[in-house]
Amino acid sequence: MSKPNKSIRPHSSEFFGKERDYFWNSDFLELVAHRLNLGAVADVADIGCGVGHWSALLYPHLAIGAGLVGIDREQSHVIDYLSRLRTLATDPTSITALVGEATNLPLPDRAFDMATCQTLLLHLQHPEQALEELVRITRPGGLVLCAEPNNLVARFPFSGLMGEQPPERLIRLSELAWRYVLGRARLGKGAEFVGEKLPGMFARLGLEDVRVWLSDRASASYPPYSSPGEIAGFDALARWRADGIGPYDREEMRVNVIAGGGSEAFFDAAWHDYLNHDQEIVASVQERRWHTAGGGLFYLVAGRRAAD
Repeated sequence: MSKPNKSIRPHSSEFFGKERDYFWNSDFLELVAHRLNLGAVADVADIGCGVGHWSALLYPHLAIGAGLVGIDREQSHVIDYLSRLRTLATDPTSITALVGEATNLPLPDRAFDMATCQTLLLHLQHPEQALEELVRITRPGGLVLCAEPNNLVARFPFSGLMGEQPPERLIRLSELAWRYVLGRARLGKGAEFVGEKLPGMFARLGLEDVRVWLSDRASASYPPYSSPGEIAGFDALARWRADGIGPYDREEMRVNVIAGGGSEAFFDAAWHDYLNHDQEIVASVQERRWHTAGGGLFYLVAGRRAAD
């Protein structure tokens, strides 16, 4: 079977599987919605909306009949966004979507009670420009809400089996993670640690009442691996592994690691470790030995545009 050509795949489509439904706990979002008074939000722009995972989670917490506008650079994502969100809305005409770039939004100034994004800014060479656009389209007193990770942590070889692993390999895999994310940022592909930068970026843009939360969802995994989130996660890994995409895209990994200061010799050794480590995980799952708490760093950062 031929592997998919990533040059013609819609951006980030490999990460839009069922596993994405397990980023957040519903009661956590309900608490945040209460703290931010999302029930008073009547119109929202979701930037880099993808196929609508984030909008679908937010929609039940908004004002009844709230309007949603999704913006994405991929036409296919826009179509899927409309399909998903209009099935949730009491008035499907309140849901619209447009093709557009996050750094040059096709939306008017001061038009929305809230502008939001999820896992958008980590892909951008200039996330500040996109954030400036979110502020521009938000009304005075309105809310800017961004959900962004520190994926460096997710790339470290943490698990309940760490004590059984050779320390030299764990150190090399950790260096691989550092060089990958630093190189990716240096190449203008975006900073996977952008979540760490968001509060400072909000403050520099003059947003007020800046608040930060961490997602309380951990991707725990332990025998018999029967929860829906675990199953979705294993399915995603199997799909990426079979297609050589996502965390199994060797050339993408190599280019970023070299840009992050790693040598070809280091990458070859680290990639060998990476694949061996992955195969050990697969084997330990089959043997019912694999387990991990699965914690990460996924930030939710909110701020309000100053009133006039």
